[in-house]
Amino acid sequence: MIVKKCESCTKEFEVIPARQATAKFCSRSCYGAWKRQNFAGANNPNFRGGHSKKCLHCSKEFWVIPATQKRKFCSKPCADIGGFRYTGETHPNYREEARRKNRGGSHHTWVNAVLSRDQATCQHCGADDVELHAHHIKSYRDNPELRFEISNGLTLCYKCHWEVHTAQNEKAVNSGNILPSNVEDNPEPSIDGNIIEGVTTRGRASRKWVGKCDWCGKVISKRLSDIKGKTKLFCGYSCLGYSNAQRRAELKATAVISSKSPAPERDDIV
Repeated sequence: MIVKKCESCTKEFEVIPARQATAKFCSRSCYGAWKRQNFAGANNPNFRGGHSKKCLHCSKEFWVIPATQKRKFCSKPCADIGGFRYTGETHPNYREEARRKNRGGSHHTWVNAVLSRDQATCQHCGADDVELHAHHIKSYRDNPELRFEISNGLTLCYKCHWEVHTAQNEKAVNSGNILPSNVEDNPEPSIDGNIIEGVTTRGRASRKWVGKCDWCGKVISKRLSDIKGKTKLFCGYSCLGYSNAQRRAELKATAVISSKSPAPERDDIV
């Protein structure tokens, strides 16, 4: 056996003669510690440029390459805690007039909370399994501090919601078939609406669309988020494929294919 000295911890260790030229470390842990110290930065064979930075949250040093040199935090948890997020009026795209039409974010959470609390049942007529709305008891426009208070919400079906707003209207138009003006952006109710709302077994509000497949006519149910922006809905990939094939056949039948280009104008000159 041959005695050698570890290049990491300087401890002596024995090796067989066949490993005399290649053995440099007494263990894999010493080899790893040596690589962490000597293969950092430009000494690493895979080095692609860069420099070290200090995390703005935990002050830990981390390495960035040119493609990520704008990073400010060493990890996602540090970015979530120490990062800055624009919200409300501080956001550069904030528009007060458009907030009522934005159904995402805080408003969406508030709607779900109100429907769940009332078990997806109209609090005026007791209707369920119909299109339901979360109604602001005190005006959304005039009471900004109560916009997302659950106690200021009430679950109403589309008919009762319409009646409440038309009763508050100065013209007092109580017919659902006539669209009154100045009703705080409330859409005209539709008796044939196919949006059904309810609650799950956990008590959370759920919305779904119920209708027919545009190809085979089978009744299907989809999440409300899955139908946004779509003009046609199908029960599966088969019906979708049949519809696309029919569309391609119609386009091919109506297309005018010309393999001969028109004669140049100079041939018409006498």
